[in-house]
Amino acid sequence: MATNATILIADDDDRVLKALLIRLEKVGFKVITATDGYNALSLTAKHKPDLLVLDVNMPAGDGFSVLERMKEIPGTSNIPVIYVTGDRSSRLDELAEKLGAFAILHKPFHVEELIDTILGAISPQPTTG
Repeated sequence: MATNATILIADDDDRVLKALLIRLEKVGFKVITATDGYNALSLTAKHKPDLLVLDVNMPAGDGFSVLERMKEIPGTSNIPVIYVTGDRSSRLDELAEKLGAFAILHKPFHVEELIDTILGAISPQPTTG
């Protein structure tokens, strides 16, 4: 599988960040990383990635606040977001859906599941009619 899509991953767990970086680069994605919400938002505004993978609970702005603020930055409001979290609360699932996230994955998850979800989010959707 080869793709030239740019993915921004934001997670405050360095081990998770490094593992996802290595795995996603291996399948052909260009990866940008951030360890908090503030830097995720700044890098999103600067690079305009094709998709964001955001941890829900991070310092300096959680994943939900990043998505809310993206709506105010020109050129970023339509970037798909996939949330990852260890919290299995249905409240988080509902909030992610309300904010317009593409998906929410609960840790631990298989990297292949994340890759499939990323591909589903960035692939052109067939039109009907």
